[in-house]
Amino acid sequence: MRRHSQRDILQAIADDARAVPDAAITGTTTGTCLAAVSARYCGLASLVSHIAPGLVPAAPATDSLPSSARELAATLPDPAIANTDFASLAMAAVNALLPPPEQPLDRPGQDIVLARGKGAKVAVIGHFPFVDDLRRACAQVWVLEKRPRPGDVDASRAGEILPLADVVAVTGTTLLNGSLAGILSHCRDDAFVVMLGPSTPFAPSLFACGLDVLAGCAVPDPEAALAGSRAGKCFKGLAGVRQAAWARPGLAL
Repeated sequence: MRRHSQRDILQAIADDARAVPDAAITGTTTGTCLAAVSARYCGLASLVSHIAPGLVPAAPATDSLPSSARELAATLPDPAIANTDFASLAMAAVNALLPPPEQPLDRPGQDIVLARGKGAKVAVIGHFPFVDDLRRACAQVWVLEKRPRPGDVDASRAGEILPLADVVAVTGTTLLNGSLAGILSHCRDDAFVVMLGPSTPFAPSLFACGLDVLAGCAVPDPEAALAGSRAGKCFKGLAGVRQAAWARPGLAL
């Protein structure tokens, strides 16, 4: 099992961001679905208040944020911001500093999960659009959700389900809502674990925490991405972005 505290995971990500040169924040945006921070890159993260509407406070006023991307990223491990939109902005700042992979994989994260999951038992944390494809290809699929839809499994059963899974697909928002450490603690050592979604940072420390593939995004056209975010678009309908996946060094796919 993978034993890391949530705070230690977030601190390691913040340390990864501190290891690269700092950059001034030139703009921040909070739309309906996404937070964005512009610095060296345009960094995105899902808004916690979109994932759990009515349960968390809205994003803080932008004039209260640090002017340095490194300073904002450094707040990520602070337990006071866990499960708030401030955590989304802190993760967006991390993603505005960490470079996308120099040698990205030639297929998006969902295709990797589908290929690995064929004929296997797969657990999915978060209701991804490709769940129906998984159900057609895999021997068993469990979708764990805090707010389960018909056919989903309540996330409280993670300790029962995850040890059975050969492949685990986990949303990057588990870094924001405080649940990743608990999820990883239930995954088998031989399970193949992929993190997906715009919140996913290209943080090398996550490989040491037990992740095999980081499937996040790059933003080649920041202006288009920011305009879409301000207009309330979610990642699936956002222009100016592309999916990018990075495998743990030495991993054969």
